[in-house]
Amino acid sequence: MTEKVSWRAQMALGYAPLDEEHEAFIPVVNEALEVLEKKDFVGAEDVFDKCYAFARTHFSHEEALMEKLDYPDIMAHMKSHQIFIKNISELRQLYEFAPEDEKMEVFEQLANFLNVWFIGHVLSRDSLLKPFLKSLPPEA
Repeated sequence: MTEKVSWRAQMALGYAPLDEEHEAFIPVVNEALEVLEKKDFVGAEDVFDKCYAFARTHFSHEEALMEKLDYPDIMAHMKSHQIFIKNISELRQLYEFAPEDEKMEVFEQLANFLNVWFIGHVLSRDSLLKPFLKSLPPEA
């Protein structure tokens, strides 16, 4: 089994609202790994739903902040959010139409994607926001 994700100091952006949202998504990534290990089909549906919920709330919040800050790389950042949603949607569709004996293979792709994308996105793409976020009051 892939090692569970945990919050690391280098993931912090120094802006509590975004850091809290990122930290709150870690249990979803770990839940995906647990669902895979247990072959929990009900849990799999729940993970997909939580991914969509995260994307709706967090991405809209983050994108509104980038607009407010006149963030110069906003389009590329938004594109990475769109890629997340596209991948989740495609994997969900594959999962829903996969024969029972192949569902967990598809879900494994989701678990791996979440693990790699989330950590990579926060440590690379989101970290570029740090200097801009410093200009915001703590709860902008």
